[in-house]
Order: sequence, then C-alpha cells, then structure tokens
Amino acid sequence: MGADEPAFAMRERVAYGAIIIELHGEIDILAEQLLGPRVDTLTERFRADIVIDLRRVTFLDASGLRLLLRARHRMRDRGGRLRLVRGIPRVAKVMRIAGVDTAFTFVDAFPAVADPQDGSVPA
Repeated sequence: MGADEPAFAMRERVAYGAIIIELHGEIDILAEQLLGPRVDTLTERFRADIVIDLRRVTFLDASGLRLLLRARHRMRDRGGRLRLVRGIPRVAKVMRIAGVDTAFTFVDAFPAVADPQDGSVPA
C-alpha cells in the first residue's frame, strides 16, 4: 500500500444469512478508529450471525482487540452470534497472550458464496 493509502481495509458481504466482515492488513489504533464505526453499524443490525475473517490481517494490537471485543459484546447483547475465521499465527498469538482467545468462537473457514451461474450451494 502506498504512503497515502491506509495499511488496512475492510470489506463486508452477506453469505448464507451471515454478515461476513473481511479485515485486511494492520488492525491498529488508526484502523480501529476508522473501521470501528462501520463494524458498529453492522453489529447494530438485527442479524443473528456475523463472521469476522482475520485471514488477511497481518498485524493486530490492543486497539484491534478492542474492536473485536466490542463487536462480540454488541452481538451478545443482541442475542446474535459472532465467529472469527482464524488468522495467521502471529495474530492468534496476540489474542492468546492478551487472554481473549477463549472469548471467541473460531472457525477455520466459512462457506464460499454460491456460484450465481449454476445456482449451486457449496457443501
């Protein structure tokens, strides 16, 4: 990413009734400040299921942990479910050292989006 571009990104989509939030890059204090309101908006919806994909996160600090914990808290308060797709070992280590890894439900992957050309749904 260039000097004028942030070192992080977020993309959201809906698949199988869940909101999928894909985080990319360095999830630090700047990312938390800019992405936090977007994540808050998504967790305010009355969806029962949110999946946050950490596979493309290259760095996670206390601010990034705060973002994840806030999303978890908001979903729990609404009776929803939040799952995290496992990230790289460095991200998992930060979560483990901070003692927050047990607060989350982790999955190794989530179903891919159905192919719109054939209408099939992956198993």
